[in-house]
Amino acid sequence: MAGIMLGVSTSASAADTIEGSEAPASRDASANTDGSSTGLNEIIVTAQKRSQNLQDVPAVINALDAGMIEDRQIGGLEELQGAVAGLKFDPVSGNSNISIRGVGTTFTTGAGENSVSLHLDGVYLSSPQGAGLGQFDLGGIEVLRGPQGTLYGKNSTAGIVNFISAAPTREFEAGVTAGYGNYDDLKGSAYVSGPLSDGVRARLYIEGGQRDGYVKNLQTGQDLDDLRYIGGRFGIDADVSPGWDMEARLTYRREASNGPVRQPYDLNRLSLPIQDTIVTPRRLNSPLIFDGNRSIALASLKNTFDLGGNVNLVSITGASRLRVNYNSLDSLAQGNPNDPIFANLTIPIAQGVRVSTFSQEFNLKGDSGPVDWLVGAFYYNEINRTTGSVTLDGRLLGSPSALIRVSNGRSKRESASIFADATISVSDATRLFGGVRGLYERSQNDLLVTFQLPGGTVVQTDCSPGAPLQRVTDWSATGRIGLQHDLSDDVMAYGQLSRGYKSGGFSNSTCGNQYKPETVNAIETGLKTRFLDRRATLNLSAFYYDYKNISVEQSTIFGTNVVGAPKSEIYGLDIDGRLQVNDMLSFDGNASFVHSEYKRFLSTGGAIFGEPDGTDLAGRALNKAPGASGTIGTQLEFPVGSGKITLRGEAYFTSGYRLREYNDPSLRQNAYELYNAFVTYEPNELVTVRGFVRNITKTNYIQGTVVQLNGVTGVYNPPRTYGVELALKIR
Repeated sequence: MAGIMLGVSTSASAADTIEGSEAPASRDASANTDGSSTGLNEIIVTAQKRSQNLQDVPAVINALDAGMIEDRQIGGLEELQGAVAGLKFDPVSGNSNISIRGVGTTFTTGAGENSVSLHLDGVYLSSPQGAGLGQFDLGGIEVLRGPQGTLYGKNSTAGIVNFISAAPTREFEAGVTAGYGNYDDLKGSAYVSGPLSDGVRARLYIEGGQRDGYVKNLQTGQDLDDLRYIGGRFGIDADVSPGWDMEARLTYRREASNGPVRQPYDLNRLSLPIQDTIVTPRRLNSPLIFDGNRSIALASLKNTFDLGGNVNLVSITGASRLRVNYNSLDSLAQGNPNDPIFANLTIPIAQGVRVSTFSQEFNLKGDSGPVDWLVGAFYYNEINRTTGSVTLDGRLLGSPSALIRVSNGRSKRESASIFADATISVSDATRLFGGVRGLYERSQNDLLVTFQLPGGTVVQTDCSPGAPLQRVTDWSATGRIGLQHDLSDDVMAYGQLSRGYKSGGFSNSTCGNQYKPETVNAIETGLKTRFLDRRATLNLSAFYYDYKNISVEQSTIFGTNVVGAPKSEIYGLDIDGRLQVNDMLSFDGNASFVHSEYKRFLSTGGAIFGEPDGTDLAGRALNKAPGASGTIGTQLEFPVGSGKITLRGEAYFTSGYRLREYNDPSLRQNAYELYNAFVTYEPNELVTVRGFVRNITKTNYIQGTVVQLNGVTGVYNPPRTYGVELALKIR
């Protein structure tokens, strides 16, 4: 029963993200001597480069298999955050800002990298603007918490979300799916999978869909934040020869939208003289026509060679290309057509991003008696080209002409590292594990910013040709060391020290704005238990982070600066539990409790909130770091004729948290709850009918904000949505 494993939060190392092709799998519950089964289905992962029960691996992971993803209609990060306590997803200005345990990224310009690293089939997705693409036809999702600095190809300070595509099947099968929901949400998909010849298997998946927008522009009548998309994936697995296996994936996704969109949401924080401003959720009053699109193409190739003597060599090659075009993002998004002075006042923004990446990783791993070991090397190259313009209405300057700010940039990032990791069985019950990684990174950014002044005069900034080059080189070392001990067959305890790292770089918007790398030193201890004849699990994990140089973007009309908090502190507790009451009824839940605060941080850019530059922000909680969050699920599965029906209800809660670092009511999100319901009817193995309702109580909250001279704008969460889906299989 797939539903038994929903909401699972168990333990794993980051090593499985290097493999990238094996989804979380379930293993039948343990059997009694009379043939009956007891206990929970158990999740098997390749977390440490070998198949293990998640309950036996010393770190924290949330794992979902293909059945869970389909039944709960998880189409990406938006839906995933409701299943993982402590995971926050906050889209704003087309960027996907993600945080885990209070550690995240607030970039809006496409600069830098996410603190939570994203992967699709082992390929690193670097750009925050491409984070939500390509997450379809999945065989599994793994969310790893905490810094990953040893076995993981590109270091991370907060954790990893690894999306694993469905693999080609050894037997022929095909299927079609059609769905419909409110907001005229239409979607369809089809796939075919099976053997092409002895030892060669392939899978082809295509999808497309559209829905109306959640946001209404009252002045133009345009539906905003809609979605139109098409995508697909081709995969091929081959047993090339004895001792040589190959896996290849090619993914494409294109989305178009009347967006992205953000709106003012607090009348007290609009500093420009605008009347009749609308702050109703998902309502705008702008004369602009919104338009945007983005696409990603991604390829991966994995080769595994059996060298004999329990030694394997794994090669993972990846490449991606991201394209983003936002033709009119309105940073003010308001305008009163009846105002005699400021009628239809707007500050339109246009933005284009082109990101190309290449990565290569080698892993040599083996099993030598009591020692499981791995050594490897990793190389990564990224080229990021950005263009952008901001048009400031001349009426704000007392001029008939507008002030136009134009930026053009090209940045390049190279990363190379070598690493080693090992687990040593000291005894049957005790294992010592550890690893180290040496890292070299080089970044450069060539940026040109010009201002076209009223009257047509063009002024170049200090980014003009001949200015000092923006270059930085960095060397660092990360690693982990820990101890794991089985207190009994059903109780395991562990503890570890680890260090995480995230690259520094330069702003894509402001000249000469270099920001430092982020580092985190972490301590974590955990206890994993099974009881009631393995019908229940309870897992606990306590952690402490000493964090340096958390990067924060601060936007104004004249550019976006990246500033760093020199020192921060985070500590907390993760709890996860499951209970299989009987063959029909199960409960699951997970919770995260976090205390966070800036220890050293001086305000910049906060004058609009009454906090001039130099204000001491020490003692304040980190952005988007709720003190408590969690999810509780109840699932009932019962037979109907020759088939079955599965009913599931979920409740997600979070305490209040800061949206930004300033002390202002408009920059704090109050506590809220979300309630979802799902039903799955399977009359036989070839037909499935699914239904869902999300955000049943129509809860509204702000997902992400942008602080500017004209106040604050933000993005609301999706409203209540519901729909049905019919899936047919052919075998």
